[in-house]
Amino acid sequence: MTVGLPKTRTGLNFGVAAATLALLFSRRWWWKTLLVLLAMGVMVVLGFWQLDRLEQRRAFNQQRRAALAAAPIELTGAPLPLPLAELRDRQAVAAGEFDYARQVAVRNQNLDGRPGHHLVTPLVIAGSNKAVLVNRGWIPADQANPGTWRTLDERSNGPQSGILKPTVLRPDGAVSAIPQNAVTGWYRLDVEAIGQTLPYELMPVVLQLLPAESYDPSSLPRRIQSDITFSEGNHFSYALQWFGFAITAAVVYVAVARRQS
Repeated sequence: MTVGLPKTRTGLNFGVAAATLALLFSRRWWWKTLLVLLAMGVMVVLGFWQLDRLEQRRAFNQQRRAALAAAPIELTGAPLPLPLAELRDRQAVAAGEFDYARQVAVRNQNLDGRPGHHLVTPLVIAGSNKAVLVNRGWIPADQANPGTWRTLDERSNGPQSGILKPTVLRPDGAVSAIPQNAVTGWYRLDVEAIGQTLPYELMPVVLQLLPAESYDPSSLPRRIQSDITFSEGNHFSYALQWFGFAITAAVVYVAVARRQS
């Protein structure tokens, strides 16, 4: 009489796995299995896409940290020392004279829930034939009359300090059309478009003034607080969710297939 050897746990697991695969790719289930595998593949791809977005966000944050820590750039009218993409949030300083006669307002800019505008004034850079648009800050909607703006002139005529911001194009990437009212009709701070209304060449960046130590927060225009954050967003948790969805789909599908077989 021959005594059979007991089956090992590994052998049992292999047998179960083989039987499950045979079931999932049987004539009844194979097309459903392919659909589930396709859906799982999409979920996994979306998970890795979120991880890639996370790496991009971290690289962007690192670039902004380096920009804020770098020495201020002096705007002299000469060509900018770096590509435009690397100038975002760089500290900068410019000396010159404000051209208050040609300042404009950018509409639909809220502050603490109050509607208003950003008051943007060209600064003709000393010793050059160029100017830079300076975002001096927020004014309430009832101050949109250009006739009242001269009461908001800067008290200091010294160098203006702030951070550099890029031009704002239309959502389709095109330059904005010049509005009928070229003073208060702007909806975005589009340097190239605004420059078409001015008699001098503009630098391709915006100098956004920041509150100085002696700045009175109740005065107008209200300086715009820096919106710089280093959040990494929810990309990592979203990636885990997509991977979890893929695993859950596999487990549920196998359980349903085995129960209905």
